[in-house]
Parts: sequence; structure tokens; C-alpha cells
Amino acid sequence: MALDTSEEEQVEKIQSFFRDNGWFIAIALVAALGGNYGYRTWEDQKAAYAASASDAFTAFQDASRGNVVEDKAALIAQGEALQLDYADSEYALLAGLQLAKIHFDAGDLQAAEAALREISDTDNELLSPLVQLRLARALSAQDRAEEGLTILAKQIRWAGFTSAKNELEGDLLYQLGRLDEARQSYQLAENTAGEGLQPGLTMKVQDLTFAEADIPAAASEPDGSDVSFEIESEAGDRSMEEAADVGSASEENG
Repeated sequence: MALDTSEEEQVEKIQSFFRDNGWFIAIALVAALGGNYGYRTWEDQKAAYAASASDAFTAFQDASRGNVVEDKAALIAQGEALQLDYADSEYALLAGLQLAKIHFDAGDLQAAEAALREISDTDNELLSPLVQLRLARALSAQDRAEEGLTILAKQIRWAGFTSAKNELEGDLLYQLGRLDEARQSYQLAENTAGEGLQPGLTMKVQDLTFAEADIPAAASEPDGSDVSFEIESEAGDRSMEEAADVGSASEENG
């Protein structure tokens, strides 16, 4: 299983932002608060810490991309060490996302869920949406769509992840057989999506529109065919496939 490519791109952008701007922001805060004593030493230490954390995460990310099954234990240990060594940095969150991806790709959905729950309380506005999206997908892949919807109902700033949130809500509702609500969520996602994502969302809206129109006729057929059950079954399969396609990464988009 693999995570969504667009979210992976979001993680790359967030990582670059932290690498390029993170310690400058911290320095600006200290300066604004009038912290002048030992400023130069603190600045150097902060820059060294940020660079070290970035290098450690890059090494972890590179290792995970070339990961083979027998290296999984060592890779997980590397990620967990990074989380401990840089616990107060954004890279600990990025490492948590990457660890979840490793578990997810290996088919260990419970471990992926645990890794995401460990970082799900973050107040980091850049990564929190991505964390919640991936946690909801992990729950969906375990046939726990209702719990996934609860995760997506959290009051956080979804910002650039609004369309992804609405689409995932649609997937979860589709998985539960709540077709009209799913269509509405897909419509909302389509309305807020970038150009590259709109065609796929348009197809989802149209598919559900036609499916709902076919249900009454099918229900009256003498052979007793259960179209609604068939649609629900297909929804579960599609949600599993899309959860398996969860981008370290876009809340790494998280």
C-alpha cells in the first residue's frame, strides 16, 4: 500500500519551509521579546539544532524510500530515535508521519494508526490537517469509517487541505452507504479543488448522481437484486484502495 502523492508533495513543501524559515522565525520571536543577552550564541545553537534535525529527517526519509521488508525494524528504530532526539521540533512530527507511512505500506494498519494518534494532538497548523487526514484513512482501511468521520469533524484550520478533507468525507460516507451525503461532500471538494484534481472529483459526483437515480428502479426488479448493497461493497473496496494510496504526505498534507 502507498500514500497519496499530493500529500507527499505537501510534506516536502512543509519540510522545506521548516528548513528554510523555521529557525529564523524563532530568532525573530526572541528579538521581539527583547532577548539580547547571549543572542548570538543562542542563534548559532538554534541554527545548528535546526540543521541537525533537518539532516536527520532527510536521512530517515531517504532510507525509507529504499526500504525493503527486512530493514523495517531498523528503519522504525531510526525514526523513533529522531522523534526522541528532536522531540520539540517539527521534524518529530514529520518523522511520526513517515513512521505511519512505513507501517501503512507494510499493511500494519494498527501500527500506522498508533503512530498517527501519537502525534494527533499537535497544534502545528501546517501539519495537523495532514495528520488527521491520514488517521481517518487508516481508520477507513480498517472498516471504521464512522470513527474516521469523527476525526475529520475536529475543529482545526484545514486551510489548503479543505478539498482533501471534503473528498475523504465523501469516501467515508460512500463506504457507509450514505450516498446522498457522499455526493454533497464530493461536490464541496470539487468546488474547492485545484484544476488538476477537479476531473476525478467530477466523476465521483456524476457516478453517485447516476447511482442514486438507478436505485429505485433496481429495487423494484423481481429478481431481488440489491443495488444499494452492491454500491456499498464497491465503496468499501474503493476506500481501501484510496487509503492504500495515502502524501510523507499532500497534515508529512498533515
